[in-house]
Order: sequence, then structure tokens, then C-alpha cells
Amino acid sequence: MPGTGETQSAIRRRQAPVIGITGNIGTGKSTVAGIFADCGVRVADADRIVHDLYAEPCGALVKAVVAEFGAEIAAPDGRVERAALGKVVFHDPPALRRLERLVHPAVVAEVEKIRAGLAPHTPLAIEAIKLIESDLVWMLDVVWMVVATPALQRARLRAKGMTSGEAQRRIDAQPTNDEREAHLRRKRGGSVHVITIENTGTLGDL
Repeated sequence: MPGTGETQSAIRRRQAPVIGITGNIGTGKSTVAGIFADCGVRVADADRIVHDLYAEPCGALVKAVVAEFGAEIAAPDGRVERAALGKVVFHDPPALRRLERLVHPAVVAEVEKIRAGLAPHTPLAIEAIKLIESDLVWMLDVVWMVVATPALQRARLRAKGMTSGEAQRRIDAQPTNDEREAHLRRKRGGSVHVITIENTGTLGDL
């Protein structure tokens, strides 16, 4: 991957494969990641990384986001006010793309730090909804695509407090699994195996 301090071949010699966990909202990515973590796999959660970076007062990403979107998205303590930022970008695709151009490189850098700090042969799983769309894709040896039926996705989102309409809008705004896989093939060819994980039953089934 361009810009990494360590060559990909050196990383592969000293580490176990890197597994990507992705899928649309409400499919259960975090549940799959939790199972990995329970088995001793180091999990890098992209959402958590972004949350931590936004919470770093006057950090590099905070400064970049505030410069791009204005002081109104900054909290008094110098952090990013996520709710205010969400109102700016959620219904504005060009603004969201501008945000992603700032956020994705910062997340990649943090994941690289995590990977560099692992003991040899320690597995790493990266959980991210924008896994394939970002440069995280260049780290991956395999992608686990978590899927569920739209009805289950809606039910899970409603259980988190969303209205039916809001849940459906969130689902409709995301690419299909076929679109994600096609995008992966365009970027990585056939070098990354995709495994579909169906999360439509009980936790035991999963």
C-alpha cells in the first residue's frame, strides 16, 4: 500500500493474515467482531477509532474536520461534536465524501499502528462499514461479508430506537453486497477471498 513504512512482504512474514469484517447496517458486524475478540483475535474497530480521534481535543483530525466544515461542529472542549457534524453530512453526499477523504487516511494510519504493535503471528481483524471503499482494503487477505435480510436489518435498527422510515433510509443509502464485492474486485482483482457470513438466526447459529 502506498505510504506504508513497512513493506507488505515484511508484514506478511511476521504476521498472521488480516481479516476484514464488513457488511451493511444492522447485519451484525460488531457481533462477529466480538466473537473474534473472544477467540483472542485483535480487532480494530474503525468506528471506535474515528470516535476516539474525534474525541482528541485539537487533534490533527479534529483540526482538519473543523477547518473543512466550520467551527460550529466543534465542541467547547476542542473535540468534534459528532451530532452537529452528522447533521451537516448525513443528507449531503458530496459533504460526506469530503469528510471521508479526511477520515479514511487517519483510520488507516491508526490501524497500521495497531498492526505494527502486534506480536508475530497474532491475527488481526478490521471491522469497518467502509472497509472496501477505503485504503484499508490494501491490508486484507480475506473479507468476511456479514449479511442479513432487510426485514431483520430493520428490526435490529428499530430495536436501537430508529423509526421504520429512518431505518429504511439508512439501509437504502448503502451499497448492496454485490456492489461491495464488485468494488473489491476492481481494486484487488481476485487476490482477496470473500466469505459470506449469514446472520439470520440465533447467536449460536452465527
